[in-house]
Parts: sequence; C-alpha cells; structure tokens
Amino acid sequence: MKRLLLCFVGVLAGAVVVGLTTPWNTVAGATQAVAATHMPAPANLNWALQLPTEGKVIYRGVADFNSAGMRQSAMLYPAPNAIGMLVAVATHAALMKSGRNAQKEKIQAAADKVLDPYLAVLADFNYRELMQSGLSFTTAGAAKQLVEAGKKHDDIWLVLSTAVFSMTQDQSTIVLDNMVTIYAPGESKKAAYSNTIRVIADAQVGPNLAAVWTANQGAALKDESAHLLATSLDIAFSDASTTSGDLVYKTIRYMEGSAERMERGQLLSEHCGRVLLRSLRGSLMSVPVRVDAMASPADCTGTGDAMGDLHTEPQQSMTKSLE
Repeated sequence: MKRLLLCFVGVLAGAVVVGLTTPWNTVAGATQAVAATHMPAPANLNWALQLPTEGKVIYRGVADFNSAGMRQSAMLYPAPNAIGMLVAVATHAALMKSGRNAQKEKIQAAADKVLDPYLAVLADFNYRELMQSGLSFTTAGAAKQLVEAGKKHDDIWLVLSTAVFSMTQDQSTIVLDNMVTIYAPGESKKAAYSNTIRVIADAQVGPNLAAVWTANQGAALKDESAHLLATSLDIAFSDASTTSGDLVYKTIRYMEGSAERMERGQLLSEHCGRVLLRSLRGSLMSVPVRVDAMASPADCTGTGDAMGDLHTEPQQSMTKSLE
C-alpha cells in the first residue's frame, strides 16, 4: 500500500512540475493546428465570419510574465507517512498555482495601464465594427459575409474568430492573437481547421503615438486592428488549404515594438522585412524582423500576390506609417 501511494505521489509531483513549466497561452484553447479537411483554394472559397457573443473588442497591455514563472526552491514535506506526504504535495501545488495566478493578474493589471489614453475609443469599439472592416480587407474568398451566431451554413464555410489585441508598453505596436476555427459547409461539431495565429504589426514612430492612435475617434487604431484581423484570417485559409513540407526548426529573432524577441520554429516565408513561422506549439506567427519598418523596398509598397500565400508573406497596410 505504501509503495502504491509513493508511486502516486511521484506521478502527482511530476504533474506539478509539468504544470509549472508549461507556457500559458494568450488566447484560450489549443495552439496546435487541427488536421484540415480538404478545402478549396482561398480565392475560390464561399465563406462567412461569425460574430462572437462578446460585444466589445478585447484589448490588453503587453505584459512580461517572466517574473511570474520564477523557479521556486525545493520544499521538504514533513509528513509522518505516505498519506501525509500526498496531502502535503497536493496542498503545496494548490498554493503555488494560486500564488502564480495572483501574481500574473497583478502583472497584467499593471500592463493594462498603457491603455488608459485609449479607454474612450475602446469603449465604443465592438466586434461587429471590427469584423465588418476586417472582412473587407481579406483577400480570401469568391464570396464572403458576416453572420450572426447560430445561423445555418449548409453551403458555405463558417469561420469563428476569437481575437484578442494587445498594445506594447511603448505604444508603438499592436499585437493580435486570434484563435481561428473553420467548419466545412453544414458541419457544426467537428472543425476542419483550428489554430492560433499571432500577427505583430510593424512598429510605428512619432513623438506622440497616443494622439495619432486616438485621432478621429480612434480611426488609426481601429484600422490597424482590422488589418491585423484580415491578415490572420488570410493566413489561416492559406494554412488550411496547403500542406507544408518537413522544414528545419531554427531560432528566429523578431521585433515586438522596440523589444527584440526570439522564437524557435519553422520559417514558412520571408518577405519585405517580415517572416511567417510555425512555432514549436504549432501556432503561426507573422512578425517583423527589423526595427525600421518605414524603409521598405520599392517592391514592398503594394500588397502584390503575397496575400494568403504561405510561401510569400502576407502584407497589409500595417506596414504603413501613421505619420
């Protein structure tokens, strides 16, 4: 009996370690892509984007959670027997999880203060406005429309989008994390495709970015958000309708505002100072790889044939200057 309990304690302790080292996701849900049902080429799709139940567009401040995941020192468990040890391990795990969650909430609350200049704009920014605008910017689809939740889609592909936006602390960049789920015509239970797509806009420059983002009732912020959404949807359609080869994993440096980040993944495309990569978790990332987004080559001024093609990075008006 004691041997069995000790084995169970070992399994529980292992689970605790896994819980401590597993990265948390910005958007709830799996980041690994679901194997796609055969889809038509993006240009030939007849599809609809479903409105979410949430009304206001979700915006956050980009937070640094590295300090929230600090490794804690080993803890001894004073216990008279195996059962007492099991209780001690379980209690310690619950306390650690609660403490980490509280610390993350505190860090996120502090990061959200960057949004203070934008609260009035964001208060009136809803998903209907975002998606109507974003839909017009997408390149995929011979026919596309915006539909209410619950509407039948017997003859069209249905797309669900869980879009969460973040602003970097220097206010130069907007980041989108979008959980995209695609259902085949008439299907409502088994998704043909599902993945998380992150799109980081090129950093903007200027002496007073808050004034630029909020001018004309937040026109620049809303326009950037819609273009990021459109880019993520075009990437999803392209990924769902193509088969990627067995690519080598490499460490890729990219920019998030003025900060340089690193991600290990497969490089799918590179175009005009941006790259598209598949992370180790299977999620997709469209990111800038240079600070000076304004110094674009002459052949990068238009959208070209790059939109929606995983072999040529999708480009949108997010590469433009806000000046």
